[in-house]
Amino acid sequence: MAGVDALQGAGAWPRVKPWLRWALLGGWVLWAVTAWWTAPRESTVEQAIADAQAGRIVAHQSAETIGDANRSSLWFTPVRLTSEQQGVLTEFVVWRTDFGRVHYAQVLRLEPENGMPLDGKPPEARQLEQVLGLDEGTTIPWFPPVLAATIALLSLAILIQGPAPKLGTRWFWFFLGGLPYGIGMLLWLRAERPWTEPEDPAPDRKTGQPKRYSGLTGLGLLILGGIVISIVVALLRALPEWLIPSALP
Repeated sequence: MAGVDALQGAGAWPRVKPWLRWALLGGWVLWAVTAWWTAPRESTVEQAIADAQAGRIVAHQSAETIGDANRSSLWFTPVRLTSEQQGVLTEFVVWRTDFGRVHYAQVLRLEPENGMPLDGKPPEARQLEQVLGLDEGTTIPWFPPVLAATIALLSLAILIQGPAPKLGTRWFWFFLGGLPYGIGMLLWLRAERPWTEPEDPAPDRKTGQPKRYSGLTGLGLLILGGIVISIVVALLRALPEWLIPSALP
């Protein structure tokens, strides 16, 4: 790890333009707003039928499962939809309206009785199939995850090629950058070079050099922070769906 952190003087940038800090922060704010707006929100089959009949649906698809992106340590991971039967209404229907909002609804299955097949569907589901037809378009917008990936790659390039950090090693900030929702990047923007000139930490008793947080410390904080953030998100799910989507980006 020390070899990666000792890049200053070996092709590292002597300084970084201050406006990059605000560009990254502005990009994160734009990502947060668009990701919140387009995050899939739970709805009903009846609402899907109403949106389709009113011509508000611009894309729709069926899905076996709807993955929750916040379960990944990569905060730019998009929500995943999986479907083995294209064009067939399965467990969920996902649709995007002309306002950019994404909704999903579970398609209820009827229990077999009186000779009804295992894949029996209630009348609402059959009506939805007739109204929507085959899968059409892309329901999950590409802009938020692409923007987040761009921000993450640019931050990583500055971290590696920019001036050596003072508060923590490059590995410390690399691991901390894996916190969900870009929280680690925000901490880096707030506390570290090349954006500020923080005071040198207390010197190490053995080496006499300023002591910085190590990569192992960053890894530990990543694990601990991920647990804390997961608990906070779980508590926030008690709020209304329009405010805290059930499938956060």
